[in-house]
Amino acid sequence: MSAHGDKYVLDAGRSGHARLRVISEIHDDHTRALLLGAGLEAGRRFVEFGCGLGYVTRWATSVGAEALGLDLSADQIEEARQLADGETEFRVASVYDPDLPPESVDIAYSRWLLIHLNEPVVAMRSISAALKPGGVMVCEEADLSAIYTEPPSGYTEFLEIALASGVERGVDYTGGRRLHRWAIEAGFEVLRADAYHPHYLTGEHKGFWGWTFREAGANLVAEGAMTEARYNELSEGMRMADDDQSTLVAHARMHQLVARKPLSAL
Repeated sequence: MSAHGDKYVLDAGRSGHARLRVISEIHDDHTRALLLGAGLEAGRRFVEFGCGLGYVTRWATSVGAEALGLDLSADQIEEARQLADGETEFRVASVYDPDLPPESVDIAYSRWLLIHLNEPVVAMRSISAALKPGGVMVCEEADLSAIYTEPPSGYTEFLEIALASGVERGVDYTGGRRLHRWAIEAGFEVLRADAYHPHYLTGEHKGFWGWTFREAGANLVAEGAMTEARYNELSEGMRMADDDQSTLVAHARMHQLVARKPLSAL
């Protein structure tokens, strides 16, 4: 993806694996229902782009699909293969150049991939090239602007800095709300556009976004988006919000898209 200028600010190596497991715990039930509703079933050729540790890809195998997971991180693909124990195929590849036979995929899926890309529409067109005519693209992407706490906390300023940093980097961390527009521009027919929005007062998943922001903090400090002292202050404010059972933490709103490749060229 470097040829397209993309820069991923979160750790894609082994230290980021625990965060990916929590993403799976929070979101996989929603994902499974979405994919089943989009037509995933035994015998379908399924490809997950940006598969991470492969939780969704392995589940697709369990329902009988012919599943393949692709990710640019060799570390994540290595662990995905170990977790799959040979039952599911994983490869290192970019969504921009997945090295898939044209028109060979029934269902393509991605989650939290496109908002990290400088050219999400180009990525969707690459996915379209791999899909059979009438094949389905399923995407789940966040809108980080929906993150808030009540009462306000260190989350508020950190989010503003992160969103502005994304703009400087040429990525759109609010892009979930624009999924349908990207898909239309890429030549898809939109079948479904929906969203859900997790909120927490307590529980182990409440602090996921504080954890994520802190993981991104070193890169934001290195880029000059904030000083290390300010990072430490905001990080402590987020920890206090996560620990306070009277503070509500709203996660990013998750947008869901199901779009179909036309049966014939427009």
